[in-house]
Amino acid sequence: MKQQIVLDEIVNKRGRRVDGFINYGQKPDMSHYQIPVIIVEGGHPGKTLLIDAAMHGDETEGSEAIIKLAAELENMEFNGTFVGVPALNMEAFACISRATLTDGFNLNRIFPGTKDKYITHYLAAEYMERVVSHVDAVINMHGGGDVLHLEPLAAYVPSEGEDDEVSRLSQGMAEAFNVKYLWCQQNLPFDGITSLEYKKAFGIPTIIPEVGSQCSRFVNRERDVDICYRGMKNVMAYFGMIPPTGDKPVEHKIHIELNYLHARNGGIQKLCKRENEIVEEGETLGVIHDMFGNQVEELKAPFPGVVIGYWSVPVIRPGDWWSLYGRILKKE
Repeated sequence: MKQQIVLDEIVNKRGRRVDGFINYGQKPDMSHYQIPVIIVEGGHPGKTLLIDAAMHGDETEGSEAIIKLAAELENMEFNGTFVGVPALNMEAFACISRATLTDGFNLNRIFPGTKDKYITHYLAAEYMERVVSHVDAVINMHGGGDVLHLEPLAAYVPSEGEDDEVSRLSQGMAEAFNVKYLWCQQNLPFDGITSLEYKKAFGIPTIIPEVGSQCSRFVNRERDVDICYRGMKNVMAYFGMIPPTGDKPVEHKIHIELNYLHARNGGIQKLCKRENEIVEEGETLGVIHDMFGNQVEELKAPFPGVVIGYWSVPVIRPGDWWSLYGRILKKE
């Protein structure tokens, strides 16, 4: 049986729900760096599912969905235990920042972390030890944040063979989450992310849904929060924690290999292809102009594919992700 998660501060306890904080470092003003944690016991044996959000502090659709789901679960019986962390990187969340302001690190690039470096490294190590090691599966919620647009997708860990049960469960979770795009993280351009490190350290399945962004919040905030909320419940149903949700399966799901296409120059960018557009090799995805109106760069599709996301603000810098472009592997 998994050990119970221990909170350093309890701020609310009612019925089978406990709200509190894990402290992981004292600041000069004697306050603490903290992780807010919601634990709801279902009343019956079952899986312990961890759902966290705001690992990047400007990605908050998952945060709202966790709060909504926790409020619903505390008033019902279910199998297992729900662990919700609505703002894993509270320092970044409080400043609406992708990275931790204290040290400038991107939390989802440094797992499994270490306790002898910067505070973000310490957060990763402490979280793995005190929270992740005590659960059976993880939904690590992400989104486009302040500058990217992303169509809803669910990423899962690639398989290492027929006997790879963790990857099989991860893919099953991604499919259950029920969004149009599914990404097997077979070509990640960076290291130190949750899904791969949790598998390596604890042998537990993780998915990384990407839902919502600042450029869509004005008109689609409630829609995107609802996608997160329903997706979380669908994964709970997948593990038998709650009955089937009755959520209608998304039609025409597409399995992709996601590619991050970077800008080599800065300037004012214009998109020539938008989300969900099917593109042929060599077609123009976007162009960049300088301050005098001269074109300084043109981004062409490196292969046939589909636009999943893009840099959503006019000004782009050298090296920024310009287009998140999917190679289509399979259509359902």
